[in-house]
Amino acid sequence: MEWKDLENLKMEMQKNEVSVLGVSEVRWKGQGEIRSGDYTVYYSGGERAERVVAIVVHKSVVTSVVKKIVCNDRIIALKLKAELEDLLIMQVFIQVCGSHGLGRRNQRGQMLTDFCERNGLTVTNTWFKKPKRRLYTWKAPGDWRRHLLDYILVKHRFRNSVKNCGRY
Repeated sequence: MEWKDLENLKMEMQKNEVSVLGVSEVRWKGQGEIRSGDYTVYYSGGERAERVVAIVVHKSVVTSVVKKIVCNDRIIALKLKAELEDLLIMQVFIQVCGSHGLGRRNQRGQMLTDFCERNGLTVTNTWFKKPKRRLYTWKAPGDWRRHLLDYILVKHRFRNSVKNCGRY
């Protein structure tokens, strides 16, 4: 992601009133955090500018960030202080499929499913039936291959709080 892309991303977040956003394939080297206007970008990458995940947070939420958890260039998480229970927001770069997903589940998809079962999580964006054109979150150049790469996981206990989940 180049700086002009970050500026566009921030404008879209503001327009759609999004306070926290996970981003994949940022393609920045290393790990860290960058402040840009009213937003802070927490990112995790490797020595090469490949994959790289990030979480973009509005200044109204930054004060709630308790901890940044970096696993590797495919997984980053932020722990946020919340009223009832702390909130863990993860951004994971992995290709998988769910029950209302797109295509067939692969081995990594099964690993995510197993992780969710072990940790009492629901994949909310595959929980809602959507038209096929609303399922994919990435399309290949040339507009022929489409994939569902982004997932929103919520504790089973709070799943009824989610009324809709989709992509912009």
